[in-house]
Amino acid sequence: MPLLMIAKQFTSALQRAARTTFAVTLLVGFAACTTVTTPSRPTGSVENLETRARTAAEAGNLATAADLYTELAMSASGAARSGYLLEAARLSADYGDTALARRRLTDARSGATAEQQQTIAVLFARLELADRRPQAALDLLATIPEPLADAPRRDAAAIRGQALFQVARPAEAVRVLAEREVWLDDAASILANQRLIWEGFRQLPAGTPLAPVGDPVVDGWFALAPLTASTGADLRRALLTWRQTYTDHPAAAGLLAELLAAQRSAEFPTQIGLLLPLTSPQRTAALAVRDGFVAAHLQNPAAGNTTVRVYDTTQEGGQAAYLRAQLEGADFIVGPLLPAEVDQVIGQAGFVPTLALNFSSSESTFLSSFYQFALAPDDEARAIAAVAAAGGATTALVFVPSNPRGYRIRDSFKAEFEAFGGEMLDWYGYEPALQDFSQPVAALLNVTRSVQRHRRLAANLGVPVQFPEARRRQDVDMIFVVADTRTGRQLAAQLKYYAAGDVPTYATAEIFDPASTARDNDLNGVIFADTPALLAPDDRAASLQRELRTFWPQRANQVRLYGMGFDAYRLVGSLYTDNRAAWPVRGLSGDLSLDSQGRVRRTLPLAQFRSGRPVTFEALAPQPVESSGLIGLR
Repeated sequence: MPLLMIAKQFTSALQRAARTTFAVTLLVGFAACTTVTTPSRPTGSVENLETRARTAAEAGNLATAADLYTELAMSASGAARSGYLLEAARLSADYGDTALARRRLTDARSGATAEQQQTIAVLFARLELADRRPQAALDLLATIPEPLADAPRRDAAAIRGQALFQVARPAEAVRVLAEREVWLDDAASILANQRLIWEGFRQLPAGTPLAPVGDPVVDGWFALAPLTASTGADLRRALLTWRQTYTDHPAAAGLLAELLAAQRSAEFPTQIGLLLPLTSPQRTAALAVRDGFVAAHLQNPAAGNTTVRVYDTTQEGGQAAYLRAQLEGADFIVGPLLPAEVDQVIGQAGFVPTLALNFSSSESTFLSSFYQFALAPDDEARAIAAVAAAGGATTALVFVPSNPRGYRIRDSFKAEFEAFGGEMLDWYGYEPALQDFSQPVAALLNVTRSVQRHRRLAANLGVPVQFPEARRRQDVDMIFVVADTRTGRQLAAQLKYYAAGDVPTYATAEIFDPASTARDNDLNGVIFADTPALLAPDDRAASLQRELRTFWPQRANQVRLYGMGFDAYRLVGSLYTDNRAAWPVRGLSGDLSLDSQGRVRRTLPLAQFRSGRPVTFEALAPQPVESSGLIGLR
């Protein structure tokens, strides 16, 4: 080979080597440069950005939140980066910038997990729907491989249902969205899903046929569809009529109540239905509630704008009266009064805001717009437990009637007393018809055991043993009794006989008969909880008592129920508008608060019998425990 050629090849090889060395050096330098100029974002900075993004989204600043998530994606990789971009795209779609949402979704595909790829496809379908291309949305959803994860499956069903409505296939749309409801696990999501169906009917092209298809859920929705154009009283009557046919339909529970609530524009009802057992054995109590309710209505300066219609639940039944009140235009219902009737109507609740005048026996979860108010002795038991604990009592004995009501009151007292650190040492369930209470009182005070020990000792020694009097147990700080006036007198006498007269004794309100004008010295020392109308009357309550004694002397012992009717009317306004800021309410029945189950709870004053008459008992009650679930207490 000529020397010149060898030299040229050698030179060429050197040049190639030089170029390779330069390239490697350049890559290393670029990598080093990249490391220096784009440092990883500190963890605290990421957390701060995420917090800012969430806060902006919750405040409704969707564009700002989307930009913050995009910024987070710039310093992330893989699934984390795709997750940030997905959130940014979703927010962009929420505020209507579908073009920006598409760009962010396209960018999110790189590094996305399989579930994220499903979510991306579902969001692209949503954008097609937003851009008024429902068929394109359906076609895109059909290409997504099954099975879908839970979240994209729920989103895909919502988009598919809306798209089917827009292409005038309502039966398929209802089926898809009704099936979607099965995958939802909270009331708010279910209600939002039902709104999709309602809005779908409103947007259907005119003339779309809605013939029954043999599916009760679909047919029920089809029967509801024509009502989308109705409002006011016509809508109410039509919805109630619809519900009589489709009692168990999914929409009967949530959507219809919301539709009716949307018709309420005034701050107070224009028509109130008052349901009472006026011709029953409880007639006297029903009349007292009615008169108190009407008295409060007449004191309302705007009473002329509201009509009160009274329905007798004895004649037509609680359920029928409840339905008729709604059909005749009531936009608020008060009652019924009897517990069994409350149980009957609670299954029909949801259309019209209702204040039942007793507690249901069911411990069901809170039903929207169904509230319950009762002169429950459980409130008295809780008030007594709180005051006794504030006075230093840590141990208690309890006497209650041997029936479900007595046991419920016992349990209410026990739970509240234990919440303040107390202990119920023992209890006795007596027969209400009993005439002699010496044996049960002796048994609960352990006097019987003391006598038995004396007898055993005398028998063992074989000689008489001096035993001047039986000794009661000494570990009791308080005694709680549930008894009417007659039984209370006998129990109080027996407690004194067995040397327990010095133990503070508390009782429920039924121990006091407000109609009695005689002094009841047998009850001296007994402390009881009762309504402010009787124990701490303000000017309004004092005027009420004077009116009752003057005009209805035969109802003087119905002050509590008269006051309950008066308070029920006063609660209507805040319940009708769901104004939680109005609570607590100072009423004739107590300081009224609303708990998480829609039950009105009473905080009550206490009194003590002195010289045979009740005198206000001043005691500082501890603050309610946080677990009580009451709202509005101060």
